[in-house]
Amino acid sequence: MRKLLVVEDQGISRQARVQMLEEQSFEVMTAATAEAGIQTARQYSPDLILCSLDLSGGDNTHLLHLITNKSDLVALPIIVLTNRSDRDYGRQCATLGADDCLVTPFSDGDLLEAIAARLRKQDALTQRYNTLMRHTAERLNRLSHYDSLTDLPNHHLLRQRLMQAVQRAALGKQHVALLSISLDRLRQINNTLGYPAGDTLLRAAARRLQGILPRSSALARLTGNQFAIILPAPPDAAAVQLIAEDIIDCLSRSFSLPEQEVFVTTSIGIALFPENTQDISTLLRQADAALDWAKQQKSNYCQFYRSDMPVVSGDELQLETWLRYALKRQEFQVYYQPKQTLMTGRIEGAEALIRWRHPDHGYISPARFVPLAEETGLIVPIGEWVLRTVCEQAARWQQQGLPPVQVSVNLSSVQLNQPHLCKTLDRILKDIGLPAHHLQLEVTETALMQDVESALVLLHQFKDLGVQVALDDFGTGYASLGYLRQLPIDTLKIDTCFVRGVTEDWKNQIILRRIIALAHDLDLAVVAEGVEQVEEMELLKTYGCDAIQGYWVGLPMTAAELIQHL
Repeated sequence: MRKLLVVEDQGISRQARVQMLEEQSFEVMTAATAEAGIQTARQYSPDLILCSLDLSGGDNTHLLHLITNKSDLVALPIIVLTNRSDRDYGRQCATLGADDCLVTPFSDGDLLEAIAARLRKQDALTQRYNTLMRHTAERLNRLSHYDSLTDLPNHHLLRQRLMQAVQRAALGKQHVALLSISLDRLRQINNTLGYPAGDTLLRAAARRLQGILPRSSALARLTGNQFAIILPAPPDAAAVQLIAEDIIDCLSRSFSLPEQEVFVTTSIGIALFPENTQDISTLLRQADAALDWAKQQKSNYCQFYRSDMPVVSGDELQLETWLRYALKRQEFQVYYQPKQTLMTGRIEGAEALIRWRHPDHGYISPARFVPLAEETGLIVPIGEWVLRTVCEQAARWQQQGLPPVQVSVNLSSVQLNQPHLCKTLDRILKDIGLPAHHLQLEVTETALMQDVESALVLLHQFKDLGVQVALDDFGTGYASLGYLRQLPIDTLKIDTCFVRGVTEDWKNQIILRRIIALAHDLDLAVVAEGVEQVEEMELLKTYGCDAIQGYWVGLPMTAAELIQHL
């Protein structure tokens, strides 16, 4: 039964109209004022409103004005019944949202015909709207499960199908292979020929893969250049290897693009259920870890996951979240590992080392969080905090009248690539009032060799500030003697690997003697790391090493503990 709302003051006219409409099988509600009509419409949601306020001394436009400002009612069809025949009034009502206007005198038949026409139109609009919404929902559902470029399943649908494949395999005691595939030269094609050419190549690659894969397999596109394949119930790893080789062969053939013929290389990482894991999320990460290893081989390589391959875990994601709050919550501390000058036997320097104490999980190893900080860029604000903290501490030691201590701070390659590092350092030194020569910056060979020219400019800027520079982990990186001649450094730090067991290793003894002699010839000081035994200390002293650090000198300690050593 269709519902009508008649808005008209009480009277014989309204009563007769309501009776006539009810005889036509309409459910009729009434309201005497515009405000009451709004309230009734919201409460009962009629299919149509008959506004007859003009016929009982009221004003139809008042209701129309009210509905115009009510977003939940503007779609309701309204027929205005009025005794005003001027066209301007009709246009005004239409402008305010009236769908039809009947001017007295009109018959019951005229009114019923107007109501029927308006309801038919409303039903058609509703049907079109529902159809549009259904098509929109279907399109949104497809977009949420399929890649718009290749029309392949995306990562959401891949995960669902992988879960189904794993569940069937578990019931039948079978295997599932997950292949993660990368087209390695897509970036060069995008940069050279443009993204439309890259899109054409991706669609062609998708068609080739669909053409060679078994029917039972599932193919998906995950990211820009990465696909994934689910192989349910392979007989063994050798069968998976053969399919992977077919994929590499298929994709290694030339692709004809509009402007030229191109080739791509393919890397494939493979993880197996249940051999590698029985967890869906872990299986996906293991396939990606194997893919990362395969990419390092640079050319058409397939790699099965091994337990020694690093896999990003949920724990690492949690660690990153903690790390992002650690600086704000003041969870970091700086420890100092003393350096002993061999000529005087005194502690005249220290290396600053960051430590993290989580309020709930205790101390977290730098080996865990420092690489993550570098990967996420958090090492930049953390490194600036370390620099400021160390300089403030060194200044306090000076003010306390303690012997002068040169404190060294490690800089990562990420920090070295920051354009304002030197300005930041200069500002910190000036803010604190610390003489620059009391600070030493340690950089590794590996970090310097990433961009030698820029590194040379930066090191010269450090020297202009008066800051000392040490080359850390010497002998383990990629620096040549030619670069050593160019680098504006003050100190060489010999890596632990050359010191450990040196008293029993004549080859290391030769290396140490030559490094120390070379450094002194270049007017550089030498610090040996990792000294743990008195015999190592004495041997280094005979070689003319300037200073040592390691557990024999002292463990990393708080600033208060270092005072006792000073």
